[in-house]
Amino acid sequence: MPLVKYLREETGYDVSYVSAVGYRGFLSAVESTDADFAFVNPVAYATLRKTRQAYLLVIALEPDFAGGPPRTKYRGVILARADSGITRIADLRGKIIATGSELAVAGYLAPKALCRQEGLDIDKEATVVVCPSQEQVIDRLRQGRAAAGFVREGIWQEALGESSGADIKPVAYTMMFPGWCICALGDTDKEVAEAVKQALLNLDWSTPQCRPVLIQTGLRGFVEIADEEYDVVRSLLTNLRIPY
Repeated sequence: MPLVKYLREETGYDVSYVSAVGYRGFLSAVESTDADFAFVNPVAYATLRKTRQAYLLVIALEPDFAGGPPRTKYRGVILARADSGITRIADLRGKIIATGSELAVAGYLAPKALCRQEGLDIDKEATVVVCPSQEQVIDRLRQGRAAAGFVREGIWQEALGESSGADIKPVAYTMMFPGWCICALGDTDKEVAEAVKQALLNLDWSTPQCRPVLIQTGLRGFVEIADEEYDVVRSLLTNLRIPY
């Protein structure tokens, strides 16, 4: 809501916010509300690009919990309990794996593809438990309710910072993928879209007026990005034979 309030004030438009429950309910919410813009993960953007001619406005700059500069790309990490005996992807065979949503790039799709590259089909050779959130993947590992888990690297870094991941270790990392973006739908007024884009680009972490908005959204700002940057996501979906 702080971001919505900011956009109202900066653009002069009556910007309103519509929420969706989970990844799968998101596209339905877009259609039922006749939305003009969407703040989406890479899979949802790839889908909206095809179904609603969506085009990119900005990509989110996210904090690096390891202390590095804010970034627009991230990767997934395959984790295992320190006492599980798992040291490589092949060791996941026959184990219980906790994951995020099946439409989460880093929390499921990218680690699944990495396992497949290493000769392991987790759907057939392991037991996959889908959790409501990636934070709950960490919780399951700590509680001993899963031997391994897939999460976005930032979730893992945050857990380490809170000392809640000390009994968990990384086994492998995926390649990097572009993160969440804000896009305009194809029939959105171009003048309105440009005003929203400029307002988002003007959110500067170093500016006292902007920092509270960014802190409450958990971001560090927004920058421009080309659609081609998301080709790696489309390739991932194609390789996994996931329609979008």
